[in-house]
Amino acid sequence: MDAPAQADVSLKVCEWERLGYANPPNFRSNNLTREISPVFRYVDELGKKRWTRLSIEEYRVIEPVCRLASAMIESPASLAFLHALMYSPRTEINSVSPPADGPCYEFRRSEPSLIPDSEDPRLALKRLAPDINWILADDEELHAAKAETSIIWVASRIVDNGRIGFQSMIKLRKKLVTELNTLTLRAGNTYQALSQQFLMATVLCHEVAHALNIATDPALVFAYRSELARMEINHSPAQRIKYCEPFFEDQGQAELGHCWENEVFGGSVTRGSTVDQPVVFCKWPNPVTLGFEGHLPPPQRRGHKDTVTLYITPVHFIHSIQQQAFWDRLDPIDAISLRVQKTTGSRNPRPPGFVKDEYWEAEGSSEGGWPADEQNWVYRYEEPDVVARMYSSANHAATTKWILDLPEPTL
Repeated sequence: MDAPAQADVSLKVCEWERLGYANPPNFRSNNLTREISPVFRYVDELGKKRWTRLSIEEYRVIEPVCRLASAMIESPASLAFLHALMYSPRTEINSVSPPADGPCYEFRRSEPSLIPDSEDPRLALKRLAPDINWILADDEELHAAKAETSIIWVASRIVDNGRIGFQSMIKLRKKLVTELNTLTLRAGNTYQALSQQFLMATVLCHEVAHALNIATDPALVFAYRSELARMEINHSPAQRIKYCEPFFEDQGQAELGHCWENEVFGGSVTRGSTVDQPVVFCKWPNPVTLGFEGHLPPPQRRGHKDTVTLYITPVHFIHSIQQQAFWDRLDPIDAISLRVQKTTGSRNPRPPGFVKDEYWEAEGSSEGGWPADEQNWVYRYEEPDVVARMYSSANHAATTKWILDLPEPTL
């Protein structure tokens, strides 16, 4: 929240910080010093440039993003998920909606145990680095997405368990880099710059989860070989590969980027189209993250809740994870270290046309435990009188407008 809004509600600094919506007195820019993971580096070990349409000057703008993404992709929850993605067996499942383009599978974590050195996901990420082609893309090259991963039909082998896969091309929206550069050069926008960096780092990790699956999923290789065989037998041109990403455990949607976000942050991260809008996250899956125009929605095996609550990501979280001291103190086995606290959010009804989850009941979830007020705001605090003073009318109106201006999800 901006300074005028903070002054308007007249909260003490300690109250504001406790609620998670203040710029702390020692508010600093990203000061991460950790090494950038090979998968996000500008050049590989041989000095070959790995980012297309991105100059070294532009890469220096996003270096803080790449350092943060490197820390997040190697966080405890992320490594556990990536290990399961690359090494756990697949089980075929049925009953998904919409009907999948091909067979659907799920994978689960193995029994808790120490990951052997040969199966360290960080080793696979290092091997994956030369098999990803990063490209800065104009708006017309992408749909409504901030980034997009596609398959390059060239073999990739990044794990030692016999699995092979394919290389990837990841397109990142150029506008994100341009916005960050503007915020970095403009004084007094530290919070917006940090929010932009957090959003971009999440986007990078989201797409790397897709790329890791492309490089290791046996179902994709089988679908590719089946299509080659069909073309040879029928002497016919190539058709769409009949394939969908696997489901993870009991999650309701087969979309591994959002699945990674859910495992690491406890929900899916998003933001409106401009930098002055808040970064929010919500329980996943939900209609907001179903898909974008021009893309088929991922298969689902459950319907949707009656409501979708978009929670504002606390300022102290966005600030803290971009400080080296946070990572220096991080417990290497704490799987919930990056879980975002649900504090204040806007609750919205399930859009028409989206099937209800027949097994969901409000009484058994936080939707019922934390009801919305008459303006559809949810305050998950023990002191609602303090929280009520936190929101000035100006901030409430601005955030509500952003919620209402979200694009209609694609059916």
